[in-house]
Order: sequence, then C-alpha cells, then structure tokens
Amino acid sequence: MPGIVPGSEWGAFYDDLVAEFGLTIEATGPNFGSDALLDTIADTPSLATFMGGRTRLVWPAGHGLRLIPVTDPTPVYPHALLWRRGNPHPGLAALRGHLAAATAGEETAGTWTPDWAIPR
Repeated sequence: MPGIVPGSEWGAFYDDLVAEFGLTIEATGPNFGSDALLDTIADTPSLATFMGGRTRLVWPAGHGLRLIPVTDPTPVYPHALLWRRGNPHPGLAALRGHLAAATAGEETAGTWTPDWAIPR
C-alpha cells in the first residue's frame, strides 16, 4: 500500500486493520500497477494482497498464485458520499439512486469496518 499518509482516513483504516488482524502492511512504493504487484507477490512468499472480487486483470500464468476469498469477516473500507445541501446538479440524484440500488439488500453481517466508521 504505497504512499499511506499518516493521519489520513485511509491511513487510519490500515492502522486499524493491522491492529485487528495482526497484519503487516508494506507501505513502500512506488505503485507500478497490478502486474508488477503480482510479480512481486509471486517472488516473495511472505507477501499477499487484497483485491476486490470484481478486479479485472489478466491472471499471470506460471506464478503459482492463489485467489482466496476473504470472508467472516470481510474487511470493508467505509465510503461516504458528501454533498452540499441544495446542490442542483442533475447527476447527483441519479448517482445517489444508483448507489442505493447497488447496495439494497446487501448483508453487513460477516464484514469488518473500523470502529470509527459511521454505520448506515
């Protein structure tokens, strides 16, 4: 996770993830993309990474890598949509509707978020 900024929200997320699950986060960089990341993981037995289940990539042949679903709990980064009250932008209502529909009925049981995340 190159470039984690101490004191940032996403830095706090990774700090809490480390504390909760006893992980070590590699924060050196730079980020050369997923191909270079998978090469590095294949060459270093002590490294692993998180990727979303819908991440689109060409799976490298011959690397011996395994994709293992992380469940019970599944770490979830807390996102928030902020907007100014009275914002007349016509796309905002459509965006909010899309996000609400995309998450409707999704279970939060079996997920982990940091204690400071605002539950909705």
